[in-house]
Amino acid sequence: MNSAVGHVAPDFTLQDTFGKSHRSSDYRGRWILLVLHRHLS
Repeated sequence: MNSAVGHVAPDFTLQDTFGKSHRSSDYRGRWILLVLHRHLS
């Protein structure tokens, strides 16, 4: 997947640590910071 400044990100859904789902489209037009952690076990 390619991304570029000024292009709209594709819609995606992520789940927070409390189990609540968040859609990227719910935050369209607002600044957000995504912090993704990869858990190693």
